[in-house]
Amino acid sequence: MVVCSARADNGRVLRNALIGIMFLAAIVFGACAAPGFGGQTTTFSTRVSHICRGAVMFAGRHEIGTRAGAVAVSRDIRQTGARRLRRVAAAPEPDSQARVIRRWLEVERRLVAAYARDYLLIWDAIEGANSPAQRARLPAQLNALLHDPDALKRKAGVYELRLGIADCTGGG
Repeated sequence: MVVCSARADNGRVLRNALIGIMFLAAIVFGACAAPGFGGQTTTFSTRVSHICRGAVMFAGRHEIGTRAGAVAVSRDIRQTGARRLRRVAAAPEPDSQARVIRRWLEVERRLVAAYARDYLLIWDAIEGANSPAQRARLPAQLNALLHDPDALKRKAGVYELRLGIADCTGGG
């Protein structure tokens, strides 16, 4: 009788061990099959992370304090961002996320354009604030310009989370 109960316990132990192994295998398989893990998706996100790591808004050195300098910075923001985003667009993308990647790239391009435009508008606002009334309005005007790209940044953030990548504009 003792032998039969030992066999029953061994059977239960074996069954519980098999259930545990199957459960663990299901978790591992589910994680490996999830978007962003393995295959092309990881390759894409790794390449994008490499391209965008430490992204700066502009790469050149510029004189500041003149409108020509502000125009040069604005142009550099556009060129630096466009160059980086062309490298990202050239990375092989997983078919399953091609549509999301295209949308994210479009938002990133719009962000680069907004940063370039707003840089110049900020310079113009500061330079144009000559009267006491203009200087009094300046903080609100600058605040509006600084936060102008916020909606695009939030939209890009949603795509970045979905794709497992980081900001690529340098605007963080």
